[in-house]
Amino acid sequence: MKKFIVLSIVLLMIAGFAITSSAVGDQSGGMIFPLAAVMLLDGPWVILDEAMDPGDLFTGGPWTWDSDFTVKFTITDLYVVTDIFKVYDWSIFVIETPYLPDWDVLMIPDPYDDPPWTDDPDTALASGYFSSAVLYLGPGSHSITIEDIHIPPVSAGGNPFPDGTVAFKAELYSLEVDIDIKPGSDPNSINLKSKGVVPVAILGSAIFDVTDVDVTTLMFGPGNAEPVHDLTDSIVYADHLQDVNLDGYLDLVCHFKTQELGLVAGSTEATLSGETYDGVIVYGTDSVNIVGK
Repeated sequence: MKKFIVLSIVLLMIAGFAITSSAVGDQSGGMIFPLAAVMLLDGPWVILDEAMDPGDLFTGGPWTWDSDFTVKFTITDLYVVTDIFKVYDWSIFVIETPYLPDWDVLMIPDPYDDPPWTDDPDTALASGYFSSAVLYLGPGSHSITIEDIHIPPVSAGGNPFPDGTVAFKAELYSLEVDIDIKPGSDPNSINLKSKGVVPVAILGSAIFDVTDVDVTTLMFGPGNAEPVHDLTDSIVYADHLQDVNLDGYLDLVCHFKTQELGLVAGSTEATLSGETYDGVIVYGTDSVNIVGK
């Protein structure tokens, strides 16, 4: 069966993917994670906080999932600038967050308390003051373990701050791409009574190769219309690779039956969606102008 992905139902699908967590152990007498903690892909951030002495090390997890799609895993410190986190997948090291100078060395203005901290991971990521990393994990089964090396800054004339906090989340990775409905036409007028087809170009670029798209997953409009032509046929497919905007990059032109688009009077835009062979969800939206009675 073809795996058709529609942006409008992605959020409904997300609830079907769950991550489970269990404790691996504490190597320094510090943090012990609760057993069987559950987190949904595309769910909220998970925040773990524990008092730690300088040089403490804890290992938490694993957090596991099995997904047909690429997953974006983000991890960030929240409290101490210099904590370093190592991430392992099936016990194999995959990434380490960078070492950052102490907050007092950076002479950070005081947007936070002293030392700088926040309980909002998005704020931490945007500030650039906290050690963080992003990891993209392909389709399949993954088992994530997190190791925290606690390197607390020292306040002026005081003792090291005994706290270690980490936040992480895993979300289905999607990529917004440029599309052009009825290339060369402006506005993109569509007569809902037409018995013909509507061409839609997926635009390639220096960072997006249209040949990475799995053509069997493509759908367009609220009606989830499928391409009219058999793009799995190599000759037909080659015929639909064109440079419609003359930017030097190949574009993929697909055609969809007007009667299958699901557009209605008053529709102002339509979305094309699909996925790459690597399991990345792709989607693009362009304007439409509904004409006729």
